[in-house]
Amino acid sequence: MKNLTVNEGGKIIREANSGGYSYLTISGNLVNNGEIVDYNDYFDISLAGNLVNNGILKPRTFKFTGQNQKVSGKGAIEAKNTYADMADEFLVAESDLSFKNSKVSSSVSGTPRKLKMGLYKLDLRADSITYDSYYGTAYSRTEFSVSLVFDETGVITNENAILRGTVYGDLNMSSPSFGFLKDLTVEGNLTIEDGSKFSGAQNLNKLRVKGNFINQGKLNADTVVVRSVEFKPRTMKLYVYGNCSNSGSTGITTVYPVTEGKDIVLSGDYQDVYLMQSETTEKPGGKVIVDSELNISGKLDVYANLEVKESGTLNILSKTLTSPVYLMTNVSITNKGNMSRYRVVNNSWSYRSFSDIGGLFTEFELRDWSDRIEGIDISVFNNQSYPGLPGTLKRWWRIQPSGTGLVKNYILKLHYSDNMLNGQKEENLKVYRTTDEGETWEVVSVGEFSVLDTVLNTITIGRWDKPNSMLTEFGDFVISSGDGSVPVESSIMVDMVGRPDVRVGAPNPFTIHVYNITDYRTNPVMLTMAVSEDIRFKEVRLPYNGGVEVLPVDSISDPNDLTQVFFIPYLEPNEHYSFDVIVYGLPESLKSATENMVTLTLGGFFGHAAKDEATDFIVEKVGEAVDLDNAEKEEYARGLGLTVNQLKTEKQQYGKTVTTIRHVSKYTVKKIADTNPVTKVLFTVGESVEAVHKIKDSLRRRLFHWFYKEVGLYGVEEKVASGKKVEGTLVSSWDPNAIVGPAGFGEKNFVTELPVFNYTIMFENKKEATAPAYRVQIIDTLPAVFNAETVKFLETSHSGANYKWKMERKGNVLKWDIEGIELAPNITPPEGEGFVRFSVEPTAGLPSGTVFENRATIIFDMNPAITTNTWVNITDTEAPVTKMATISYSGGDTQVNITCNSDDNKNGSGVGRYELYASVDSSPFVFAGESYDGMFSYKVSDSTKTQYRFYIVASDNVENAEKNVPDHAELNTYMVSVWNPGEIADEISVFPNPTDGLLQVSFKNVSTAETRVQIFSADGKLLQNENMRNNGSSYQTVGFDLSE
Repeated sequence: MKNLTVNEGGKIIREANSGGYSYLTISGNLVNNGEIVDYNDYFDISLAGNLVNNGILKPRTFKFTGQNQKVSGKGAIEAKNTYADMADEFLVAESDLSFKNSKVSSSVSGTPRKLKMGLYKLDLRADSITYDSYYGTAYSRTEFSVSLVFDETGVITNENAILRGTVYGDLNMSSPSFGFLKDLTVEGNLTIEDGSKFSGAQNLNKLRVKGNFINQGKLNADTVVVRSVEFKPRTMKLYVYGNCSNSGSTGITTVYPVTEGKDIVLSGDYQDVYLMQSETTEKPGGKVIVDSELNISGKLDVYANLEVKESGTLNILSKTLTSPVYLMTNVSITNKGNMSRYRVVNNSWSYRSFSDIGGLFTEFELRDWSDRIEGIDISVFNNQSYPGLPGTLKRWWRIQPSGTGLVKNYILKLHYSDNMLNGQKEENLKVYRTTDEGETWEVVSVGEFSVLDTVLNTITIGRWDKPNSMLTEFGDFVISSGDGSVPVESSIMVDMVGRPDVRVGAPNPFTIHVYNITDYRTNPVMLTMAVSEDIRFKEVRLPYNGGVEVLPVDSISDPNDLTQVFFIPYLEPNEHYSFDVIVYGLPESLKSATENMVTLTLGGFFGHAAKDEATDFIVEKVGEAVDLDNAEKEEYARGLGLTVNQLKTEKQQYGKTVTTIRHVSKYTVKKIADTNPVTKVLFTVGESVEAVHKIKDSLRRRLFHWFYKEVGLYGVEEKVASGKKVEGTLVSSWDPNAIVGPAGFGEKNFVTELPVFNYTIMFENKKEATAPAYRVQIIDTLPAVFNAETVKFLETSHSGANYKWKMERKGNVLKWDIEGIELAPNITPPEGEGFVRFSVEPTAGLPSGTVFENRATIIFDMNPAITTNTWVNITDTEAPVTKMATISYSGGDTQVNITCNSDDNKNGSGVGRYELYASVDSSPFVFAGESYDGMFSYKVSDSTKTQYRFYIVASDNVENAEKNVPDHAELNTYMVSVWNPGEIADEISVFPNPTDGLLQVSFKNVSTAETRVQIFSADGKLLQNENMRNNGSSYQTVGFDLSE
């Protein structure tokens, strides 16, 4: 038969028990809109032409045997066996395809046959599976083993089917219940979608991914339950040749990252991980990078170099007796970030010591303990000083025992690096310990058996034969020489571009820019935008994946909220991301707003690569809002961690950088529900708006204080890393043609050293116009302060296939030209408005105080040119310089005033804020408060002899912070004891106290007898005495010279 068409309602049926073998050979095409069904299990079809199947196709066997064959249709192919036995290499799909209860393979030799899917989707389904418990193997009525070729990213839905063979191109896989894999190779990137479950068909099946692997579902993690069949997940070997990210679960899968001479990134949660350079015996090099969080609950075998970046955290969670880490000779673990590990002791003398093989920078040996010690938790934090202690090395440790016993004696060795000294004098380094999470500190590296080795960069405390020289408690440890250090600079910078004046009713766009100004990936960042009461948010426009997601305000918050908070899971090194926030002015506020300035403020919070402050902050504020206990906080933190991992994955896949805090809260609750549906946290938090409002309120308050310089903000937790403010008035209309650039400080619009200048040029066909504008031309001639070679033409208001812009740069002249824009008169804004945007870098090497001016020319049709306003910024790149003032003190004072003199450069933006750091009795300097006038009140002891040291560092109004610590202001307090035997004197005062030698004692004499005044030193030594007779005056004064 040449061609066959089965029309709708038509049937070709092979009845049950209807005789012997039947076959149908078609040399042409088959179009099936009806039914072709074999009830006798003895009817085969061979096809040399194309197949279009929109009906039911259920023969016993279906063979493709021709050349240049194509397959399409809405119906599933349900042949018990489908053979891709074409005469040439490819069977080409011309629609989405579905195979149900069909084993799809090829029986021809030579070049493997392939199904070319192009941009179409593939659906694989089976009604049931079987399981052979003896061999531990699952079988499905659908097993697909023909190689697949996808253009761009392919999509496969797998429902109870087995997928094997090779997939060429990128692949997204999903499964509504369970899908099965059997020795599958993906020659591109593989993503397992959220909510999907996959299992190996039998133990030790291999899954190879030659590109990146992203798992959002469950792989070999759950017990398989398909109808009445139930069995435990199968073990699997997963080889990944690109980056590997797991925000779901890989269960009992052993993961093999393969470097093949390049650097690959590993993140997420895993059981066993085996780092390889190659699947062969070759060693081509390369390394595995950890730049976010990596948790390994089983074994880590290191056969390729492993590097934890500044933004990375590696947690080795295994608590087995055997070592959870194996390090092959000639490879290394380099830790620039954070790392934790558990050392099992098992109350055994055999496991009393710990020697670091890389990354933890500590060694210890237990000598004696009481009761039972199960193990020791060890964590190290690199490239960061202890929270609140800037005057320490940029490395600290948290070491804590577990069990019912107490450690009595142990030896400790800590390793430091020269590049982490953080301004500390190496020859004076000491180890400090806190057992109360930083409330108090004590020096523990004291005595002759505490050894500082400046060659090997180690400090050892204790000697085995000297128990009294050993330490007796664990805790948090820092290394410091007692010298101060300036605070760590922010990792991020923010900018806001938009018109200062806000129109009533009509949309007002503001472009938010956030920059990572470091060479390493940040941790999560939070952006807060707040508006005054005359303004409301309208929508947010988030660009990603080549498009723009528009979020109306009622989808992200209460429409009357004055604050919006945005969450960024990370920023890559030197990354710049921007998005638009649209606001409008309230009509009823116009009269008052013209008398009172309206403001929009933007602040960036957190983001430091070495600290995960943003997530800690969210957990704390949610806990406060809905009264979570510690266990519930831990549960919420776990769900938030899963959410952050998902957001990181979405950014990697789709470029989705920003999420609103409301969506973060919803995602977190969903993650908790998915993993623990009966937890109390779901009922406590739920859709709680209180939790989101608590976060918003805290950040808005801090932003307000930061911009309006409220004095006396001691102990502030949420520090603004970078901020911008726009001030203007509420207006009914604005200058129709204008240019806006970076928001700066003050009337002169000061900015610090920006990586790029972003500009928006706006144009408008006035409402008085009699016709639409057909052509618009914009010209911007850049001054020499800009590097014209770095210009980037960005988005425009009118984009798409109907708008043909000509954008060009000739030297320093930029030009935009569009014909056929048909810009309507602006009767109902913004119908007659448009804009163009561009960015440009400043010329290198310009001094502080450089003036950046920019304006544009706009031409509508044949009308005269219109010149916009000139946007001016002045750079301020020099930090203030501080000199401490002498502290005024008298004996018995309980408060002292700490002040300073700070000067900004003459062309600068002025001093903006001050931070105070204090040291007590040579302890490390701690952050003691922040103010905006350089004045601090500090509590001192009135009953002990105490040494205090202080310094203040200033920042100017564009966030330039001092790079050097000023000379300290010092204060030594001690009491001159006053002893009054009996009713002899009242109102005794001693001054000055402390004294530099000359001392006066005044008192009211209530006795007529001779009075003896004795002066003792602080250690009890009699210095001088004086006998005094009552001279008839009620008040008497006696002087002493103690200078000798």
